[in-house]
Amino acid sequence: MGLMGWKSWFTSRLPSMGQLTAVYGVIVLMVYGWTIYWYLWKLPSWLYFLTLGELLVTFSYAMIVNFIESLLILLVPVLLGLLLPHHWFRERFVAQGVVLVVLLLIALMNYLNVITGLQDFPPGLGGKVLAAIIVIAFLIFLVGRIELLSKVVGEIGNRATIFIYIFLPISVLSIFVVLIRNVLRF
Repeated sequence: MGLMGWKSWFTSRLPSMGQLTAVYGVIVLMVYGWTIYWYLWKLPSWLYFLTLGELLVTFSYAMIVNFIESLLILLVPVLLGLLLPHHWFRERFVAQGVVLVVLLLIALMNYLNVITGLQDFPPGLGGKVLAAIIVIAFLIFLVGRIELLSKVVGEIGNRATIFIYIFLPISVLSIFVVLIRNVLRF
């Protein structure tokens, strides 16, 4: 297979831009929402020792990290779509991708809370991770087979795209704030 053959194979396996934005919208909603929740949770105590400028810079750094995290999380369903057979994941990319990222992010948030609370890895974490992977895989399979559930989850993904229009400009502005801050520092 020549270079053009690989390129056409690769592009035929990728989801469309509309499918990507629907899944990415859900990722953005969860990742940025989680960060804003914790930022607002810690804000009252930060008000005692941080200035307004430092609070804004801290928020800007968090938004940049969220942007990078959300793109990395988007790679998970894209890579699954590339690696798995076309009829397993690609045909219902939005529904299965949304279920995948929502359950994956919930599991990661839960594990983060447990690890932060214990200040160590909990005993039996490997088994719990394996169980979570099995449950996630089963639910992705289930969503791909039940038409009504697939439509509902797909519609949630399509409606979540609005969060991209809210948080991406905030991320771009945050990048400028951090760049200006670091350039003026030197």
